[in-house]
Amino acid sequence: MAGANLPAKKYKKTSPTVTRLSFEFDGGSTQFIDIAAALSAINRRFYRQGVYYYVNSVEIYNNETGVVDLHTVPDNWVTKNAWNRGFALWQKMNAMVNSPLSNVRRPRYHDFKVYMSDLHRQTGTSFPKLHGINALISTSATSPDDWDYSQFVSADDDQDGTADADEFFVHMIGPNAGSSSNWQSVGLIHSYARSRLIITQPEIDVATSVGSDSHAQDDPLLNVFDFSSEEQMNDIIDNLDSDNDLPPYDVDTYIGMGTSHMQHVARIGTEVGVGRVGRASGFCAPFGLICVDPHGVSTAFRVVLNLAVGTYHGVYAERA
Repeated sequence: MAGANLPAKKYKKTSPTVTRLSFEFDGGSTQFIDIAAALSAINRRFYRQGVYYYVNSVEIYNNETGVVDLHTVPDNWVTKNAWNRGFALWQKMNAMVNSPLSNVRRPRYHDFKVYMSDLHRQTGTSFPKLHGINALISTSATSPDDWDYSQFVSADDDQDGTADADEFFVHMIGPNAGSSSNWQSVGLIHSYARSRLIITQPEIDVATSVGSDSHAQDDPLLNVFDFSSEEQMNDIIDNLDSDNDLPPYDVDTYIGMGTSHMQHVARIGTEVGVGRVGRASGFCAPFGLICVDPHGVSTAFRVVLNLAVGTYHGVYAERA
């Protein structure tokens, strides 16, 4: 009887989702992956970029011996605050036309999308591929109709006599691209760092002359308990003044300001004897942005991401 030989339960997967993403790259050039864009394209569903995505594992398929480095945006509080600051400003800018008089509504797939770096803006985003027999690769099946990265429109015009508004993109890693009269892309972490105050640490005044005393160590009250002939108290004061009175980091540098401030998360090599397949463990990808940087690779290679399963349309993600 038809239908008799069936499982006891129907398919119960809450949100059927492709979580294994396969990307094809040509040659040895640096390329970029946007997990939100990839998930949206292959699952026919809108995924927001502004969340933290998690990769369980990575695989590299290559027909030659070489290595591929994977980088992400640093997963720290600076990255989070810089992105939130940019998002808040972008929302405030768009709210300027959200009045009944303008009759302008937000697009259905309205989202704050940023580039990983200015090189990402110039290179573009790689989208996942589907495959057929005899190594056939689909070239257009997952190409989105629309995946536009966010632009700011500044009231500070170009000051060139045309009074045109300055429009520019934003990226996470590296300095601003362009000039003050024509910004092309602004670094969110770089901009965030420049907006922050530098707080200096208080120090013990050991060298200031007060009255007839040339040093703080000569103060009579400080020397009340100095029983040592080896100037014990003075040495302690010197140590307290010179040791650990400055931050344990470069106070002038925020990680992410520089072009080379990406976080390295994996290096995967392929060689003869292992089927030209390399694997690496997983990592967190802030905003789903990944830089794929091959070395010693001149032919095509494949990168496969196995994403963590969760409740956000079938994948695991956390809000920024």
